[in-house]
Amino acid sequence: MKRAEHRSKCGTSSLLSLALALLCSTCGRAAHIPARYRVHAFYYLWYNEPSTGQWAHWDHAVLPHWDPATAAKYPQGIRFEPPDCLHSPFYPLRGPYSSTSQELIRQHLEEMAKYGIGILVASWWGPGWRQGSHDTQLINTDDRIEQVIREIDATSSPVRVAFHLEPYEGRSKQSVYEDLVYLSHKYKDSSAVARVNGRILYYVYDSYRLPASDWAELLALNAGPLSVRGTTADGFFLGLWLEKDDGDKNILPGGFDGFYTYFSTEATSYASNPANWPDMQRWAQAHQRLFVPSLGPGYHDGKIRPWNMAARREREGSDRYKRLWELAIDLGVHFVSITSYNEWGEGTQVEPAVPRPMRKDCAYLDYEPHGPFEFLRITREGGERLAAAAQQATAAALRGGDKEAAEQEQQEEEEEDEYADGEEEDAAGSGSCGGGGAGKGGKAGGDGKQEEGSCGA
Repeated sequence: MKRAEHRSKCGTSSLLSLALALLCSTCGRAAHIPARYRVHAFYYLWYNEPSTGQWAHWDHAVLPHWDPATAAKYPQGIRFEPPDCLHSPFYPLRGPYSSTSQELIRQHLEEMAKYGIGILVASWWGPGWRQGSHDTQLINTDDRIEQVIREIDATSSPVRVAFHLEPYEGRSKQSVYEDLVYLSHKYKDSSAVARVNGRILYYVYDSYRLPASDWAELLALNAGPLSVRGTTADGFFLGLWLEKDDGDKNILPGGFDGFYTYFSTEATSYASNPANWPDMQRWAQAHQRLFVPSLGPGYHDGKIRPWNMAARREREGSDRYKRLWELAIDLGVHFVSITSYNEWGEGTQVEPAVPRPMRKDCAYLDYEPHGPFEFLRITREGGERLAAAAQQATAAALRGGDKEAAEQEQQEEEEEDEYADGEEEDAAGSGSCGGGGAGKGGKAGGDGKQEEGSCGA
């Protein structure tokens, strides 16, 4: 693999300039990022229904606790029975669908574009040819992500794809190196892939499972034969911050460009507790790293992990999600990640859900008294406010150092906003229903509430 000259295109290492360079074709101080590209949503392509072979994930088994004494207190080995009884605490507007449905993918892309999600972060377990490169339900998403990218190209969707590198069986520094070479070659010419200064954007789940010294061999410049820095396989890497000292123990020595928090419940980790985010943001600024906090509307995995109810977090209508957006905006971060667009088994999804009567002893929560699109509406509004706050901070910083540059920044932002408004109208999806579930042809109203019937009910 040919090693390219490694240098910053912007000629600056400041966190602000780094953030402003994301997804921009040019890289000056006046670069402006549309609101949608500040919002990244974790996206799962692991769902199947019978028209594509057999059920997958919707019929997930109840998972046993690792402690035999605790496990004995709960049911074991039971699989859910869709379409009436799903593994999810909520019921999808579209019904239980298949992630390989072209119509479903198109609807998801339209919905993301309409509600301000510019980057879908797709879970990836490695190339399909490698043994063990699949999730717990034996689903490999390599071809499925390629299908999404083809659909983006075919429809000229403004949504872009980043990769969520999952900890498949046997993940090692050597296999990660192979993964990065594989993805960079496969998508070297794709405009549908999210990039930072030409480098593919990666979120690395459970990055702490490999020692920081292994990551350094991959992510430090001139670290040896496995280093991707300055090569065509280079990327922009966000590691998972878990424990209090992960910044100093894993993120910094591992060579990561930034970090995220993923989990939607404070019970999981130090980093998933929003009370700790101000300290993490200060650490990021001090060490020139990008902090991308993960916002989630709630957490409820009680169907598949009945022993984990202590981790449950209610949505409080939609107040919990709104509070997290407020905190992110107040922190001054430039980007957020959403946990999740469609992780239905853990109840973290912002994808539309509908009320569903109990069937086969399966009860469901819903978004009432709000409509099915409430959490997408909050996402769009939050992204717009985040962008406005970031632009104001940028303008203030520029005015402090260069009045002429600040005026140019303001002019370009106004022109970009006019363009983005028109693009938003063109890209807005209908919110129609389809895919693998049964539907009645409902549609989303402008206020995010459902009109004229429902889907999947």
